[in-house]
Amino acid sequence: MKISMTVPMFRHLTRMTSAWLLGALSLGCVAVPEEDELAEESIAEASAALSGWGFWAWGTTTDYDGIDISSASPQTCVLAGVAGNLNRGGQWSNDVESMAWVGAKYPATGTFLYAHGGAYTDQNNQRVWDNNPVNAQATCFPSNVRDDASWTSDDGSVSPPVKIADLDPNNLRQCYLSGLWGISGAWSSSSRFARVVKKTTTDATHPTTGWYVEANLPSDPYDGSHARVFGTCVDFPLGTVFTSGSVFAAASATNTVAITSGTGIKGCALTGITGALNQNDWNDGAVMTAPSTTSGDWSLSVKNNKTATWACAK
Repeated sequence: MKISMTVPMFRHLTRMTSAWLLGALSLGCVAVPEEDELAEESIAEASAALSGWGFWAWGTTTDYDGIDISSASPQTCVLAGVAGNLNRGGQWSNDVESMAWVGAKYPATGTFLYAHGGAYTDQNNQRVWDNNPVNAQATCFPSNVRDDASWTSDDGSVSPPVKIADLDPNNLRQCYLSGLWGISGAWSSSSRFARVVKKTTTDATHPTTGWYVEANLPSDPYDGSHARVFGTCVDFPLGTVFTSGSVFAAASATNTVAITSGTGIKGCALTGITGALNQNDWNDGAVMTAPSTTSGDWSLSVKNNKTATWACAK
């Protein structure tokens, strides 16, 4: 099926390098390194592994096919940004959920980044695009160790959190948002949220410790369409250091914050977003800027009464 795009690809950034650390120990007489030397080697290993990160951006109103962001090397891709209108779409007949999503085609043919504003079915049973803009960004980490889970909205109540993975005893696991599927009315309120959380203690909605994906998006009361939120966990190499935080912007304002600093290679992505995503504005949401150099710094711009949470690996 031929899909016409009213807005062309307005940005596509990549930074892919092939620096991987391939270590080998020769058997025989090996000197035992000091503790600080082991720490330096671990940091070097983490830096080498992160040097293959990739960053992609894709913004459309009607693109059903997405763009192929696959790599020849193993990778795990997650959302680095989302903006625009995810407040339309559905699941029935020729309806299509609006989405900012990193996923795979079926049958699996690689990793794709999807961004569009959803569609509905008209009286002639034809698909009609809502023509709402959605901007999605993805960060790809050079890793083939991952866990995925998805949360689905319930009818008339809030669905409980969904567990993605157990805690990592080495604290080298970090989880991110990897997809948002919106339907009519899902993102109409400033109190709406989608996020991944790390739980080190249990409670009524998190019965075991671990990483969870959770949200408070409603289903469509008229046709029963369900919103979905996807979370993905990445296991990083020994020596990786994580930083995290949040950025808030007041109504009608934009707040841009540097989220990394110092030397070394870093990779960043979103862990959560709170606020209404119902404006036909390519930048109304949370949008990251990746560094122009391999070891440069990342920034995050948040707009119009929203809060975004993030995590970076270094």
